[in-house]
Amino acid sequence: MPASQLGADRNGPRELGFYRFLNGLSWPGTYLGRLLLVCTVALSVPLFASLGLVVFLDDWPIEMTSIFAAALVGDAVGICIMFLGLRMAMAPFRISLDALNAYRRDRRLPLLPGYYDDEPGRLMREIGRTILSAEMVRADLLHRAETDPLTGVANRRRFLRRGVRDLAGARRSGEALSLVILDIDRFKGINDTHGHAAGDEVLKRLAGLLSSALRSRDSLARIGGEEFAIMLPDTSLADAVAIAEQLRHRMTSLPMPLLGGAVITASFGVTAAERDDADIEALMRRADRALYDAKRSGRNAVACRPTIAPDGTMADETVPDPVQVAAIPGRGGKTEVVWIVD
Repeated sequence: MPASQLGADRNGPRELGFYRFLNGLSWPGTYLGRLLLVCTVALSVPLFASLGLVVFLDDWPIEMTSIFAAALVGDAVGICIMFLGLRMAMAPFRISLDALNAYRRDRRLPLLPGYYDDEPGRLMREIGRTILSAEMVRADLLHRAETDPLTGVANRRRFLRRGVRDLAGARRSGEALSLVILDIDRFKGINDTHGHAAGDEVLKRLAGLLSSALRSRDSLARIGGEEFAIMLPDTSLADAVAIAEQLRHRMTSLPMPLLGGAVITASFGVTAAERDDADIEALMRRADRALYDAKRSGRNAVACRPTIAPDGTMADETVPDPVQVAAIPGRGGKTEVVWIVD
C-alpha cells in the first residue's frame, strides 16, 4: 500500500465531516470532552428554546402544563439532535471497522487519514499502519513461497499460476503462446565431479543468462532440480524453437570457472498452446515429451511437438534421430527455415 493511502488524503472521506468539525475545536482538549459538549448543547438549546417560547409569547397563558409540554418537546428534540450528532461523531470508528472488514474479506487496502491526533485519529492511523504492515508481510511470504531461493527466479508454483493467466489471455486475444522446457545435460555428473557448490553456480549462472535473454512479459521458472521452463506469450512455435536454439548456443559459451573450462549443454523441448488444451498442465506435458525427444537424440538439442517440417508446415509428432527441427529465427519479419542437427 502506498504511503499516500495513510496520509495524502489529509482530511479523509466525506463521512468524517462532523468529526473534522469537532477535531477543529480548540476546547475541550479531548475527544470525550467534545462529545460531552455535543450532548450538552444538543439537549440544552432545544430545551431552553422551548421554554423561552412559552415565557415570551404573550398570547400563551403561562401554566405548568404549558411549561411541562414545552420541556418535553425541547427534550425530545434535543435527544434527536444529540443522537444525530453522536452518530456522526462515531464515523471514524465505522470507517475503521469497514476498513478492517474490507481487508479481511477482499484484501482491499484502506484510505484512512493519518493526520488527526485525537483518539479516533490515532485509531485510524494505527489501523492503516497495521494493515500496511500485514500486507507487506503477506507479500514477502508470497514472494518467498513462489521464488526459487538458489537462483532467484520463480518456482513451479508461480510459473503455473502465471501460466494459467497467460493461457486464458491467449485464448481471449487469439495470440500464440509457446512453452520451452530445458534440462541441463548430465547435471548429476557435474555435482559428482566438481561438487554441489559448482552445480549451484551452474544453476545460478544459467538462470542469469535466461533472465537476461527474455522479454519482461516472458516467464522464467526453475521447475525442478536442473530443469527450467520459459513461457513465451505472443510467440509462435517456430519462433519459440528459434529462441530455444539461440539459448542453446549461448549456453555453450557461458563461462564456468568452477568447472575448469568445461562447457555445459542442455536439451530443449518446445511446444505451443493448442485450442483443445484443457489447461496449462497439458501444455507442459507436451513440452516434456519434446524434451525427452531431445534427450533421446543425444542431448544438446532442440525438439518440438508437433514438429516442424522443412517446408514450415507442422509434421506429426515423430521426431527423427538425429533430431531435425525447422526453426524460424526472430519474432516476425521475413522467415528463413534452418535445420538444427545434433
